[in-house]
Amino acid sequence: MRKIKVILNPVSGGGLSAKVWKKVEPELQKKGIPYEYEATTKERAARDIAKDAVKQGFHWIIGIGGDGTFSNVINGLFENGKLINKNVIFSPIPAGRGNDFIKTVKVPKDPVKALEQILNGKERLIDLIAVTYTKVDKTKGNYLCLNLADFGMGGEVVYKVNRSRLASIIGGKGVFLLYTVLGLFTYTNKKITLTLSKFEKITNKCRLIVCANGEYAGGGMWFAPRAKLDDGKMDLLAIQDVTVMETLRKFGYLYRGKLSDDSKVISKQITELTADSDEDVFIDVDGENMGQLPAHFKVLPKVLPIKC
Repeated sequence: MRKIKVILNPVSGGGLSAKVWKKVEPELQKKGIPYEYEATTKERAARDIAKDAVKQGFHWIIGIGGDGTFSNVINGLFENGKLINKNVIFSPIPAGRGNDFIKTVKVPKDPVKALEQILNGKERLIDLIAVTYTKVDKTKGNYLCLNLADFGMGGEVVYKVNRSRLASIIGGKGVFLLYTVLGLFTYTNKKITLTLSKFEKITNKCRLIVCANGEYAGGGMWFAPRAKLDDGKMDLLAIQDVTVMETLRKFGYLYRGKLSDDSKVISKQITELTADSDEDVFIDVDGENMGQLPAHFKVLPKVLPIKC
């Protein structure tokens, strides 16, 4: 068996990850599976732990947390867009607020069942989205998106969700829904230019633009039912200049996976996108704030080995 490193974010899901680990660790010990465990700290992020683990010879990285933790872990497995070690694999055990990535890969929420599935699951290669974004100081940053990136209203919503203490009271889905509804009444649609290719450019006021690798985001919002993790494409959804009332009416479509059917939503499967605006438009990548426009998004086909 591969040498296992377990990486846990102790603050994921308002402390849920620590409770999950208390159920997972005895199962590993019961099965006689050797492992090493390390929790993230303010000084040492999941990305740093993962990078060091791979360089130390660990070939199986198990992340315990939410989408942000998983995303941070897989970013530590790469340098300059390539795996540090081609033999490494990644597995997720959910313990976050939204737990959206696991819905696409169909990993159970129950920690013991999740562990059983990743131990017995098949290995496969999945796509990632390479995101180049603009930092506050106007320099460029790079990050790999595991599940979904969005910009516009979503960036502001995520900023507030990640600082909320309400998850332990109303749950991850409730927190996302609450701040999304509040954002509907406070966010001003921004004029954004989307360049899909040399021959296709769209400029319009938009409320939210999504680049999806996985199907779900926002604690169960079904943005991209056509999305596949290994098809070499990302699903683009651009909600155009809609009013508050129009947006509210679209929520029913969103949770049923029917948002792309709306006439004011641009829906395409693409491999690359450049986005720009004269206004401040913030980006969310896998539930974490990640700079602002201008930005570039590009699919990296089948670059991440996973087991689940």
